[in-house]
Amino acid sequence: MSVTLVTGASGGIGMAACRRLLQNNSNVIAHYNTADERFVEGLGNQCLAVRADLRKTGDVETLSRLIESRYGHLDHIVNAAGVSSDGLLIKYPEDQWDNVIDINLGGCFRVVKAMLPLLIAAGGGHIINISSRSALTGTAGQCAYSASKAALLGLTFSLAKELAPHNIRVNAVMPGYIATPMGLANLNALERARSDSVLNTLAEAYEAAEVIAFILNTKRVSGQIFTLDSRLT
Repeated sequence: MSVTLVTGASGGIGMAACRRLLQNNSNVIAHYNTADERFVEGLGNQCLAVRADLRKTGDVETLSRLIESRYGHLDHIVNAAGVSSDGLLIKYPEDQWDNVIDINLGGCFRVVKAMLPLLIAAGGGHIINISSRSALTGTAGQCAYSASKAALLGLTFSLAKELAPHNIRVNAVMPGYIATPMGLANLNALERARSDSVLNTLAEAYEAAEVIAFILNTKRVSGQIFTLDSRLT
């Protein structure tokens, strides 16, 4: 049975990914930080909720040791943890910039680095990084978020090349604008995303989860961006 770590599992995309991967009979480690661990109630005993602050190397290394002691290896990582803190650059506090970059980019770096020996022990596996359309287009008032998600693409491409000899595939998913708590925090952006869509609709977390499950089942796909968005402008 495969073992998958989903970071940011209490969020909309993370939770949808957990539910979908459990349907594939995978053991799922559902990472969270600020949520109540009861968010996994009803998901069954194949889902283990583990708290860790991805800004802290010690927390991430403790998570790695827990996975090793419980499962002995790790097959997949879905890096879905992320935050957004909007504001115009001229007034943007440096500590907010540092926090967004440290979670969205630094957290992914720490997770992959700590979990890499477990992926190698499994004989290879897959890493999926959740990026954003803002990585390519930029968004006014989201300088830190856009920068972190763009940097995440660079990390994805570099890791795809670096980890290929270990049979570890690395890809990125851009889910589109979804009415998650993060998405609902900016209703103007939400409605703009809907109107910019050629289908006049928003993306859905369950569709992102379906694509994540599909990618994890591939064997020869790496260094790619999967865009789940109907906006053309």
